[in-house]
Amino acid sequence: MKILIIEDDPSIAKLYQVELASRGYKVEIATDGESGIAKAKEWIPDLVLIDIMMPKINGIDTLKAIKADPNLKNVIAMMLTNFGQDNLVKEAFAGGASDYVLKYQSTPAEVAEKVGQHLFPKEAKQPAS
Repeated sequence: MKILIIEDDPSIAKLYQVELASRGYKVEIATDGESGIAKAKEWIPDLVLIDIMMPKINGIDTLKAIKADPNLKNVIAMMLTNFGQDNLVKEAFAGGASDYVLKYQSTPAEVAEKVGQHLFPKEAKQPAS
C-alpha cells in the first residue's frame, strides 16, 4: 500500500514516514500542496495524509484538487494538522476527507493505526485470532 504525506515540515514528515514504513507501507513525501498534487497524480497513492497550513496551495485546496482528479477520486484522504477550527474540519469533510487528525493529540503510531483502519476497514473490525 502506498501512502503520500503532504507536509511542509521535513522533520514531522520524516516522523510519519519512518513509522509508516516500519509497518510495511511504501511512503513518499511532498513538501507543499503543489508538489503534493503532482506527486499524487504521478504515483497514485492508496492514502494521502495532508497538512492544512502549507506554502503554495493550502491543505484544503490540495484535498479538493486531488479529489477532483478522476484517477485520484477514490484515494483515501486524511487531514493531519494542528488546526482544529470547526470551519476547517467541516470544509475538509465536505471536500472529501475521510478523517481529520490533530497532530498534537496523536502520536505517529496512533496516526499509523488510523491509516490501517482506513486502508483495511474489515480487518480492523475483526477480533484478533
